[in-house]
Amino acid sequence: MSNKSIDGLQRRTPTQGGRRKTASTAARRRTVKKVPVNVQKTASNRSTTKRVVGIPDNKRDLKALIAENEELDHKSTTENDKDRESVKEFLSEVKDIDPTDLVEVPKSEKAKGWDKKTMKDKRKKRKGKLWKKILLIFVLLIIAGAVALYFYLNDFVATVTDGGNIINVLLADPDTPLQKDQNGRTNILVFGTEGYQMDNPNYDGGWLTDAMMIISINQDTGDMKAISMPRDLKMERGCTGTAKMNEVYWCEYLGYLNAKGDKKTPDLQKEKERSASEKLAEAFEKTTGLKVHYRVHVNWKALIDVVNALDGIDVCFYYKTDNCGDDTTHIEVSDKRGLSEKNGSKTYFAYETGKKYHLEGYQALEVARSRNSHGGYGASGGNFSREYFQQRIIEATGRKAKEKKIDLMTALNIKSALGDNIRTNFQDTEIKTLIKLATSLDIDSLQTISLQKANLITTGMVNGISYVLPRAGTYDYSAIKKYINGVMTGGDFVGEEAQIVVLNGTAASGIASKEKTTLEGKGYIVSSTGNAPSGLGGFDGVKIYQKNLKMNKTAESLHTLYNVDLITDIPEALKSLEGDFIVIVGNGPH
Repeated sequence: MSNKSIDGLQRRTPTQGGRRKTASTAARRRTVKKVPVNVQKTASNRSTTKRVVGIPDNKRDLKALIAENEELDHKSTTENDKDRESVKEFLSEVKDIDPTDLVEVPKSEKAKGWDKKTMKDKRKKRKGKLWKKILLIFVLLIIAGAVALYFYLNDFVATVTDGGNIINVLLADPDTPLQKDQNGRTNILVFGTEGYQMDNPNYDGGWLTDAMMIISINQDTGDMKAISMPRDLKMERGCTGTAKMNEVYWCEYLGYLNAKGDKKTPDLQKEKERSASEKLAEAFEKTTGLKVHYRVHVNWKALIDVVNALDGIDVCFYYKTDNCGDDTTHIEVSDKRGLSEKNGSKTYFAYETGKKYHLEGYQALEVARSRNSHGGYGASGGNFSREYFQQRIIEATGRKAKEKKIDLMTALNIKSALGDNIRTNFQDTEIKTLIKLATSLDIDSLQTISLQKANLITTGMVNGISYVLPRAGTYDYSAIKKYINGVMTGGDFVGEEAQIVVLNGTAASGIASKEKTTLEGKGYIVSSTGNAPSGLGGFDGVKIYQKNLKMNKTAESLHTLYNVDLITDIPEALKSLEGDFIVIVGNGPH
């Protein structure tokens, strides 16, 4: 067998006397393998015997082999320890060395005045440049955020104020007064269309103004009053065969809705929005006698979103006797069970009297629109009830906004709701004044005025169509104007909406009617007139009987007006009369 073949056999068949070449030296030293002692190696026709290290033969015993291996292990450990000590010594020597000392500086650089200090300065400069870059990025981010916020708020201001800008808002004087009338009051027309998108109601009738009221504010005293106008009030002219109050805005806005092709532009839309709201303001001025200074157009989605942004509102329903607490908005209903809206067998909601309810946005809208047109109870006044509910929901929303601590997220949510669902003619320079005024007003002092309770309007049929008509006659708004003027110049008793019965205690005729006119001109509500029962007349001056002991403001006002003490012991003959106060006019001056 050749040497080559024997070597190959040793690598492949260790059980026949060979050993693996790939094993480590330490492994060979420590491992005793049960293999043949001698391996024959032939070279140039001459054979020799070679002993394999670590494998015992006949001349060496196992004990000697183990001792030899232990000696080798000791030497290896000693050498490793020496290596470790050398590494530690090296590290201790170089730990304080400046890295620049290890750099071999080219002669060309030395000629340029290069040294270790120059290299350190360059490193410092690189660090300085890095911080400058970070600072620049940070500043750019702030600027970008400020620009984005500017456009965001500017878009809101432009939408709400019909073209204003945020810069004018920021620079405006917050003490600049709003416009006023001769009585020192600012009158704001608030009206709502039924759509859920300001520019696209998505259904017929979405542009009808089914919520309309004047909010009148005395900026000096904080006195605040709200007067609702019935949607079905008959107008002299209109664009349809019905000609109702709630069509006035829509009739003018048709100029945009009916535009075709390229003529239907955003500019035309803004123009018609403006002129339509102006037409509605003119109609209000004609029927109420009030000068409308500002107009606010909202839709139903604004109410939903704002109430939700405020985390809901709290209300309580009552029937005749107010048994609600002081921490909610009280809503009077016409049924002792409460307020419910139904359509056939389907019940949309049902609220009991005497209980506090927390309403979310859509629930607040349900109450604001309730009129029992298809069934239910508690809103027997129909559209009159709806107008009253709208006033109360607005009051509840204002109360919650004043009570709630407005954080950034809430403010942005309210802004989003208003920005997408409101149009006004306030100037951008008046926004600060408006905000300051709103935060200073006491929402609990809001007085709601009802033309129906004042007995100034009624319902009737004209050419087969149901209308709301002035009691003084169709298109005769003189009594309404006189009453509203009295309300605006009268005291805070107006909010109690006390019902006053006026009786004639003399033998002359027309005395009660004359006194009724006088009281209504001062803002009082006279529910009925007549002659005093036998035995209660024939005296000089005026007698006032107070049946409702809770209406202290009206009682004080009547005491001041007539300079007489009110009587709370009601005669039997007067107990059947419905009214909060009974005024009997006697002989002589009063």
